[in-house]
Amino acid sequence: MKLTIRELKIFIFSMFSALATNVGVAQTAPAGGVAIEDTAEVRHNDEILKTPFGTFNLSQSTGSIFRISGEELRKTPGTKLIEALRGRVPGLLIKRTSNSPGAGGYSYSLNGGTPYILINGQPRGLEVDLREVQEVIVLGDATFNSLLGNLGDNGLIYVVTNGTKLGKPTIEVDYQYGIQTPTYLPELLSASEYAKVINQVANNDGLGDIYSAEAIAAYADGSDPVRYPNIDNQDTYLADFSATNTASLNVYGGEPGFKYSAFAGYNDWQGLEKVGHKTDGRELTFRTKIDTRINDFISANASVFGKFSNNDRNILGPDAIMSSISTTPANAHPLTYGDAYIVSPQYPSNLLSELENGGTHTDYVSNMIFDVGLEFDLNEYVAGLKYSTYAIMHTYNAHSLKTNNAPGLYTLESLQGSDGQDSTGLKLYQKEVIDLTVGRDNGGIQRNFTYGGNVSYLKTFDESILNLNLSHLLYFEPNTTATQADKRNLTFNLNASYALRNKYIAYANLNSSSSAKYIGENKTKFFPTVGLAWVASNESFLADNELIDNLKIRASYGRVGTEYTSTSLLYNDTWGGGLKNGTTYLGTGTTDQYQFGYRQTATGNEEIDWVLYDQFFAGVELNVLKKINLQFNYFNIAISNIISKASEQYASALGGDVYLPSLNFEERRNTGFNANIMFSDRGEDFSYYVSGNVGNNKIVGEKISEVQYPDQYRLQQGQAIDQIMGYESDGLFTAENIADALPQFGEVQVGDVKYVDQNNDGVIDARDQKEIGNSTPRFNYGIAFGFEYKGFNLDVLGNGVAGYDINLKSYDYYTHSGLGNYYASVNKDLPNGNANPRLSVLTSNNNYENSDYWLVNGGYFRISNVELGYTLPKSFISNSLFSNVKLFVRGSNLAVISKVKDLDPEDMNAGVSEYPMMRSFVLGATLKF
Repeated sequence: MKLTIRELKIFIFSMFSALATNVGVAQTAPAGGVAIEDTAEVRHNDEILKTPFGTFNLSQSTGSIFRISGEELRKTPGTKLIEALRGRVPGLLIKRTSNSPGAGGYSYSLNGGTPYILINGQPRGLEVDLREVQEVIVLGDATFNSLLGNLGDNGLIYVVTNGTKLGKPTIEVDYQYGIQTPTYLPELLSASEYAKVINQVANNDGLGDIYSAEAIAAYADGSDPVRYPNIDNQDTYLADFSATNTASLNVYGGEPGFKYSAFAGYNDWQGLEKVGHKTDGRELTFRTKIDTRINDFISANASVFGKFSNNDRNILGPDAIMSSISTTPANAHPLTYGDAYIVSPQYPSNLLSELENGGTHTDYVSNMIFDVGLEFDLNEYVAGLKYSTYAIMHTYNAHSLKTNNAPGLYTLESLQGSDGQDSTGLKLYQKEVIDLTVGRDNGGIQRNFTYGGNVSYLKTFDESILNLNLSHLLYFEPNTTATQADKRNLTFNLNASYALRNKYIAYANLNSSSSAKYIGENKTKFFPTVGLAWVASNESFLADNELIDNLKIRASYGRVGTEYTSTSLLYNDTWGGGLKNGTTYLGTGTTDQYQFGYRQTATGNEEIDWVLYDQFFAGVELNVLKKINLQFNYFNIAISNIISKASEQYASALGGDVYLPSLNFEERRNTGFNANIMFSDRGEDFSYYVSGNVGNNKIVGEKISEVQYPDQYRLQQGQAIDQIMGYESDGLFTAENIADALPQFGEVQVGDVKYVDQNNDGVIDARDQKEIGNSTPRFNYGIAFGFEYKGFNLDVLGNGVAGYDINLKSYDYYTHSGLGNYYASVNKDLPNGNANPRLSVLTSNNNYENSDYWLVNGGYFRISNVELGYTLPKSFISNSLFSNVKLFVRGSNLAVISKVKDLDPEDMNAGVSEYPMMRSFVLGATLKF
């Protein structure tokens, strides 16, 4: 992709405008240095972490702490922090959910739940650029969860950006050029292969061949591409790779009383389209911050963050393009005849016409975050007393401009002239319509506001340290949807930690949370947490031990109250339009009031209460021989008061749930562990490391809102909440056993799936379903190793998941029926080794029931990142402006080991109905001045 002079001017102008007009800082200020490599170690020297919920000494914490440096994270190509964290944090499962250029999405969970994210101590989500990250600290137990109030059910990811510590002025410039290729594309059938499959389908139902042998031969040899087309859709529409550029400028430094940083980043991307209007997008990010001491009493800080992007693409969008490529058979129709675009009655769309003349769609997104803060040092009045306060405003705007043309389309008609000769003619199928207007869609508008503060008190005695915090946080998010309520939360925390002789540590927190989602006595609730830790390595019997450098044992227990996920206020009755048309009818006459009138849609429950998380964590940290670091954490979380509809406890035959309210009813328990081990050694010229981490969890429904079936094996209470219910298969029907077939789902034939009669009643029906698998991984893990030698470095990172099932029945690539499209998988066994069931013109209800016949081990291991780098010797650059120069080659998503060979097991729709997952190769350089 070319970076044009115009784009470069815009980038430089925007960057310097940001640097000139915006200043800011975050509230995180680690003292005594920060980690520069992965470690679970909590150092003996004090490291102070300032958060909206209190100021904490990490070395004297009762909680679980895992740290990773920005330098390590930036060995990942691109700009996304979430991508860089994959496989690096124990218990953190990250999955790609969308792959569209410029708009890829992820889901992530820590110990089975979604963690909260703070950027420099402020609640900003993941609005941060990887290139400005100094360190990520993962805080994952009850000690820290309790501080977050109703957001603290699943841990905290704390991101520190550059400019939060003292140091000489540093200018860092980074540039990367990359290419991306799909990890997997589905194998499609050629025209002749497709015709043979269709004949087989028809023959299975006794219909005879649909395609003649002559037609199949013509598809294969290409002798008549008009009447017998053979279109390779992937080769026609998709390029082999797409290009990306990223560039950034980072300036940061500080001295006593004044710290600053400024960051500006640019990145662009392209799509894989080979013809027509290609996806072409770019993004500009900036952040500026400053922290200054005004006098001995007051310090001030402020920051501004901005991210602006535009993405220009075809009107169809990347996912729709991939779906069209995958679902249109190679012989559907020729693409053109002369200058005309061709379609057929069965396949009435032509992707080439849409790409070349269908119109354009441009998305514009802007994100801005402003925050200001003050800190008052009250040490003159009370030694160790401080008060800090801050305010944040986050604005988000998105809209799209588009033109939507309708290209002219034609079908081919066979004509016979007066001389008896056959010829081909065109018949208009769709009239061409050129859209001369530009439409606008509002993609979303969001504003939220945060105000918080903290009173901290730190007192050091001869043999102990006392730390007290009283914090408050107010969050307000107005909702732009009239039918949904604004979000309002108020949280207070009073906590204390006490460390005696740097051996025995106690912690307690009392959280008060208030939410607009509850009323009466339930509006505000109090939630306690306690924690204990023992630094055994500081005991006299281990003080001189040459083997153990650090041994810490800790445990914490706490209760956290969270909101329910519904955007409606469940304590209110709600009313709406009629059942049929969703509008309100207030008239009289013959119109049915229930069908078209004003009616109640839900019944409120004023007793709705907080969802409760009772969390127990225990862990151990061990450092041995100054080379081995080990951390292990166990958790047991009881979740109660989960919201469910009362109607879920009754059969659907009893009617709907309009007059049955929501209840605090269900209970779950999440148990598991996470662990990390790292071995590292450093010599004069050579250093290396090997590390591994693993996370495990399982959530069981201890009290489930379900119909009480008499067949006990059908009940889900006591089972994992992600269990897959279905039928146990017994292979396929054969000529030998078809006569013994039980009544199941329609008439069955040889080659159909056979099921087990669980209750021995002689019929296969819903009462024969049982647990057949689970849909989320029980384990996630990461493995990393690397070395440095005389300026060269090699780092390799892999991540994977295990202990779950993929249901192939959910994906079109593996399910076949009718006379429509088929994939090459029809000619292979399923990834689990089972043969494809009998093909039929009619969709077989029997074969595509939920059953273990379609389950495959979903585990995979991915080589997610590799970096080969070279840092120029200091002697080489000593007389230049540079303080450090690094050249590197990086790759991501390089290989996958899985039972599934045709598709990417992380996202089975990628490349089929969605844009494919991409493999990246990057060449770049980082310069420091």
